[in-house]
Amino acid sequence: MFDFLSLPFMQRALLGGEMVAVVAGIVSPILLFRKMSFMSVGISHGAFAGIALGILIGISPMWTAIAFAMGLGLLIGFVSKTGKLSEDATIGTFFAFSMALGIFLIDMSKGYHPDVMGYLFGDLLAISSSDVYFAMIILIIAALWYLFRGRAAIYSTFDEDFSRIVGIPVDIDYYVFMAVASLVTVVAVMFVGVILASSIMIAPAAASKMISKRFSNVTLLSISFGMLAVFGGIAFSFYTNIPSGPSVVFFVTAIFVISLGIKWSKNFVKS
Repeated sequence: MFDFLSLPFMQRALLGGEMVAVVAGIVSPILLFRKMSFMSVGISHGAFAGIALGILIGISPMWTAIAFAMGLGLLIGFVSKTGKLSEDATIGTFFAFSMALGIFLIDMSKGYHPDVMGYLFGDLLAISSSDVYFAMIILIIAALWYLFRGRAAIYSTFDEDFSRIVGIPVDIDYYVFMAVASLVTVVAVMFVGVILASSIMIAPAAASKMISKRFSNVTLLSISFGMLAVFGGIAFSFYTNIPSGPSVVFFVTAIFVISLGIKWSKNFVKS
């Protein structure tokens, strides 16, 4: 098996970061059109609780983060469906608890844990070979989901009642999507940190939606904007010696602001 550690760290960071941008771009438009943008915030905080548990019991935080994030994602979906609540209301209830639980578990663990800051804010330039493999696996899972169930999920997003009538298993697709979105959020957390993951998950899609209303265009633009932000952020981080996570978010936000300016200019011309 190829060892990505043999690659120069910049190439490894770019490879991993671009894969994160692609998987985020695949999932985030559906989150946006479903009005579930807050989902990435809640799941990233759930991932932090999992990371803290991994540190406490001495196993890889990646696995406990996956377990916590997917469990929280499915719980949010279940409570929202059965309690007739919006996902954002359910997320708002659980995400603060998840962060508090993470802080509690970190406090329980013995010793000093300098890597906690890395999990909070991320460092693309310090990713390991296993991180790149993890991103590759999530990319394959997200691509397979989009290939086989993406169209059905899109139909359900815009017209759930009609989707049920034509035989689409709306509820099953909903929970599968929540699981996939949770996995994608975890990989974003592992690369850019808990605090910043929601930005790379949502901002490229939001910027894309201001340029085009067509779903396929939004998805393609979201992937492109995310990849551009990762490339620019890593390069800027390398040459200025600032943390890569915040640097990527600066570029994501800049793309959002430029897209907003383009939308305003179009509206001004029309008026």
